[in-house]
Amino acid sequence: MKISFKVRPKILIFIALVVSVVMISSAYFELRQNKEEVFHLLTETAHSLSETITTSSINALNSSNELESLITERLLNNARMIRVLDSLSLLSHEKLIKIGKENNIYRINIFDKNGDRVLTNRVIESDDHVHGEENVNRYDEVKPILTGEVTELIIGLKQAMHVNEQRFAVAVSRSGRRGAIVVNMNAEDFLSFRKRIGIGKIIQEIGDDSEIEYVALQDSIGIMAASSTVRELSSFEHDKFLSGAKLNDSTFTRVTNFDDREVFEAIKGLYYEDEFIGVFRIGISLDEVRSIEGRIIRRIIIISIILAAISIILLSVIFSNQNLNLITQEYANYKSFTSSFLQNMKEAVLTVSSDMKITLFNISAENLFSVSASEIINNDISNTEIKSLEIIGANIKNNNIYKNLELSIESGNNIKFTSINIFPNYDLDKNLDSYTIIINDITELKNIEEQTKRNEKLLAMGELASGVAHEIRNPINSIGMIGQRLNREFTPNADTKEYSTLTNLLTSEVSRVNKIITQFLQYAKPLDLQIVNVEISKLMMDFYHLFIEQAEQRNIAFKIKGDKNVYANIDPELFKQAIINFIQNAFDAVKNNGRVLVEYFTKDGSFIVVVKDNGKGIPEKDHSKIFDLYYSTRKEGSGIGLSIAQKIISQHNGVIDFTSGNNGTTFNIKIPYNEKL
Repeated sequence: MKISFKVRPKILIFIALVVSVVMISSAYFELRQNKEEVFHLLTETAHSLSETITTSSINALNSSNELESLITERLLNNARMIRVLDSLSLLSHEKLIKIGKENNIYRINIFDKNGDRVLTNRVIESDDHVHGEENVNRYDEVKPILTGEVTELIIGLKQAMHVNEQRFAVAVSRSGRRGAIVVNMNAEDFLSFRKRIGIGKIIQEIGDDSEIEYVALQDSIGIMAASSTVRELSSFEHDKFLSGAKLNDSTFTRVTNFDDREVFEAIKGLYYEDEFIGVFRIGISLDEVRSIEGRIIRRIIIISIILAAISIILLSVIFSNQNLNLITQEYANYKSFTSSFLQNMKEAVLTVSSDMKITLFNISAENLFSVSASEIINNDISNTEIKSLEIIGANIKNNNIYKNLELSIESGNNIKFTSINIFPNYDLDKNLDSYTIIINDITELKNIEEQTKRNEKLLAMGELASGVAHEIRNPINSIGMIGQRLNREFTPNADTKEYSTLTNLLTSEVSRVNKIITQFLQYAKPLDLQIVNVEISKLMMDFYHLFIEQAEQRNIAFKIKGDKNVYANIDPELFKQAIINFIQNAFDAVKNNGRVLVEYFTKDGSFIVVVKDNGKGIPEKDHSKIFDLYYSTRKEGSGIGLSIAQKIISQHNGVIDFTSGNNGTTFNIKIPYNEKL
């Protein structure tokens, strides 16, 4: 039996329309989901960009302030030194010229209590009479010092009198309130550095990215700095959203208009030392997103017509697949853009989801923590077996969101000094989405800071020592000669033995004082390096022959090992003096039957010498003082050997670090090296 069904065209049309409506609704739902994913990615990108530009701006401000503080301290140290020499009446025009050249000081002026210049390092030219330079008065400039209000004054940046240049100046009072001493230096390098690291430079670099419509820093008055595309932005007065962002240092996002087109905007307040600076506004282009959205809508209409005429089901599947591919590609493009930007940042960047899983671990983070991203991604940050990360994770769990926290991190075999910032990220509904962690390596800055402080102390000490050493030595030598004559030419009437003992003691003590003065001058005066290319293995053999006899007498296992054909540009005599001090300290630290090992090799562009012993070690409380002048753990020690060694290595642009405990002490000496010429 044959069964047949008849279906009316209206029913078919109705079914087709229903199917079309269903498929169109499904397509729009799919579109909405993908749009939400894209906007979620945009939100993460906006958060990361805002936190990055904020952190970079704060670092720029910190660097500028740190440099200005270092310059100020250097000039003040020089001014204090000049004050000492002035109090001893050791200054002259020629002496000031010499001090200026040796310490890179542009101008030194000494004024009396009336503000009139009485001494200067300036060479007076004939045209100076035209400008009145021969009779300079700076009473108003240094009035606080002349009136006794302060003893030291930071004048800061000032315009040069007769040239279009900037100076940086400080002043100190003369001893006995006899006037003021003013020193200044050319501020061109400082201003150039500040310009290179300034917020405006950072804004321009980020604003050059093709995906970024604009970047601006804005306060209640107006735009402070902006990328070249910005002509006008809404003000605090007319945009309440900006006022809300000012009251919170979190990142806020919205869709707004810029130059008659929509952009995705991130807004974050910039605070420095608890003072509101302004808000950063970052506009990310939505042109591509809107273009894709428009194309999708047009395709829905066309496909719906085709579906109604031919086969709604088949074409709906095709449409959905095409739609999904387009959105997926766009999502991948945005993900690639964000990943590339964050991966190549100089700072270590991590993102952690709200459930504490690590979702991003860039290349700088891999280098800092000595672990690959593949090993750490999707792990709980508080359970990674990396102590520093677990500390950060514990703080996040306790809602301790800190900024600019300085933390020491073990990086391979080294200790890195870092500054850590943790920022919470929120979605469009202001729900916690994730955390961004930015870690800056400030090890080099710390080393430069310490090196600068040491160099400034040495400069001041050297000038002072050379000025007063002969004042001490002359009477000491006279006393020594008197003691020798008393012992050689005069005989007491009684107690001859005690007389001889006392005169011998007098002569011995005078000799000891002279030795101390010689050592101090050796430490304080600048080193005159004679740099040559040296084969290190030959130099190490000198150390071996120098100490092997002492090692055999005390039954100490003494060994030197290292790479062959290693060359370094050093002063061989001064370098030998430094290393001998480290080796001798190791011998002094170990008992008989102890061990002393010296290793040398090259690594990461540095020539490295390691001196290791198994002695009793240095007490932890004394670690910060071992390079201080006249510090020693031995009663018979002079306390100057390691100080001189540290100075020599510093003059070679090298660094010294050490570890010490109950199992002994290890010194690591690193000096930049060059291959054999």
